Amino acid sequence: MEDCNMHSAASILASVKEQEARFERLTRALEQERRHVALQLERAQQPGMGSSGVGSGQPLSMAWQQLVLQPQEM
Repeated sequence: MEDCNMHSAASILASVKEQEARFERLTRALEQERRHVALQLERAQQPGMGSSGVGSGQPLSMAWQQLVLQPQEM
């Protein structure tokens, strides 16, 4: 019975560590995306930018989507 509990605890710990690592990756990607959007907003608010700023058809960086949509490794 004790071996089963040890295996279960180790399995839970491994799962928590993987979730923590995934959370860290998502946090970094979200911060990168926030900086990217803030920079685009700043550029769009500069005089003389016209239609070359936000909404000009240039794709936004979506690093966080790539992380979220990655298949889970189990």
